[in-house]
Amino acid sequence: MERTTSIERLYTLGNYKNIKFGNIIDGIPQELWLRPEVMGSLSFLLMVSVEADFRTYQKLNQEIGGLSLEESLEKLSDMRDDTYREIQDLITNGEIKDE
Repeated sequence: MERTTSIERLYTLGNYKNIKFGNIIDGIPQELWLRPEVMGSLSFLLMVSVEADFRTYQKLNQEIGGLSLEESLEKLSDMRDDTYREIQDLITNGEIKDE
């Protein structure tokens, strides 16, 4: 029997705006979820990961905050395309190629 553990966190951005981040670990075998120290470490990992995701969001928001809509869209599109290429390289070659 396997288990899942997850976390969701709602961050307030101000002006009645919120953003929600979450993370999940699926397929935890019974021999691990019966050990409280393992589950505690997994929960901590989820919390740290969600916090890191939010900080990455804040950094990205700062990077594009001063740009025009067109410039920010171009920058985000480039970042998305680079990430797709990295994922493709990881899947096909097992590594990310330096550009």
